[in-house]
Amino acid sequence: MTTFDVTAANAMLKTVFQDPLFDGVVLHSRVIDLYTQNSNVRDGPQGRFVELAHMFGYNEGIGSRNEDGFLPVPGNPTFVNGRVTLKKTLAVAQMTRNVMANAVKSKAAFADWADVELTKTERGLQSDLDRQAIGFGSGIVCRIDDASPDETLDIDAPYGLASDTKGWTPGLRRGMRIVAGPNADGSALRNSAKSALILSVNKAGNTGGGTLTIDAMPSDWAQNDYIFRGDDLGNNAPVSGTEVEMMGLLGFNDDGTVLDTLQNISRTDFDEWKAQVVDASAAPYSAAASETLFLRMADDAEELGGGNTTHFLMSKAVFRNVFVQLQKQLGFGAATGPDNVVGGHKGIRINLGDRTVELRGLPKMPPGRIWGLDREVLWRYHLSGFEWDDTTGTIWKQVAVGQGIKDAWYAYGRTEMELGCSDPQRLVFATGLSETLG
Repeated sequence: MTTFDVTAANAMLKTVFQDPLFDGVVLHSRVIDLYTQNSNVRDGPQGRFVELAHMFGYNEGIGSRNEDGFLPVPGNPTFVNGRVTLKKTLAVAQMTRNVMANAVKSKAAFADWADVELTKTERGLQSDLDRQAIGFGSGIVCRIDDASPDETLDIDAPYGLASDTKGWTPGLRRGMRIVAGPNADGSALRNSAKSALILSVNKAGNTGGGTLTIDAMPSDWAQNDYIFRGDDLGNNAPVSGTEVEMMGLLGFNDDGTVLDTLQNISRTDFDEWKAQVVDASAAPYSAAASETLFLRMADDAEELGGGNTTHFLMSKAVFRNVFVQLQKQLGFGAATGPDNVVGGHKGIRINLGDRTVELRGLPKMPPGRIWGLDREVLWRYHLSGFEWDDTTGTIWKQVAVGQGIKDAWYAYGRTEMELGCSDPQRLVFATGLSETLG
């Protein structure tokens, strides 16, 4: 009789979970799915990258002349090369020999383990890629907001943006490891880049900024340090000024305030590389997410940048702000009847001339912002989906520490991907929205 052994289980994993893992990440993500896949990636001397050519200005050889006039004299159009380099995100699953033994002794045990363990791996990967798709490539999760840091660590400023609230927004949770440093570019990390383990996250702590309980306090962590994901062997902070995380919406949908150089092009040198911005904290909006604010944002994207807004993204709190403004304007409330009471909403959409645009309230979004996106200019570059590493002929590798071998096994996989934007001026964002009006 044939025995169901580790080799057979390995083949099952490679066949069943290779592409569906990444497909599921894209399908069930809240942000990644907005980016259109583009697999025009080539290998070059700098690794895998996409070379982009952007035209800033035409030759302008156009003009009206009299009957005996000369033809208009054309000039030179301005071309600028951008570059998108793929970033590598890794995911690891590990189990002891006992788990593997149990897996091969029962008809369903291995499938159950694969379903539970790899589903958790997929969810963790999905969550982290969504965070990266919102950030600006720096890997910053938040900042320390604690004059006397200890194992009860106050935080604020999600993604490193100035904010006294919701430092945990990018997805900090129990079991993560973090490192910290004084510089946004990841240089000079504290405590020789040694990490701390998050034991709990108090989201109401520090007056809403958030409080972390960690296993041990590195002696040199300080007020206003930046926090990155990472462990004692590596982290997500930039290396020698080069990002290791993907670029996200905070980088694309920006006017140069957060990120000057995007895809190798400086926004200081080219205004056409800047997104449109509306200060919603000032009159006539005064921090309210009103209907006219969305109309203004869409108009600015079209008139100033040639954009065609397809989505509005915001935090959950700003989404409630929108609901409150529309409720005030239209006067609707809960629907009552003899059998039930219906409250809330099924969704919010904004009509922009001949089209209807969806509003999305997402949990990892920076507070106080609304992003207007033109999906046609957002791209997702990669050659393939998620790949389990099988260079040794198997995805399962035995755990070794130095010269010691453990009775445990691990498997890891990678996705090499980067997000890009071909025309940031077609995007628009608003700042200064209230997170408490809802």
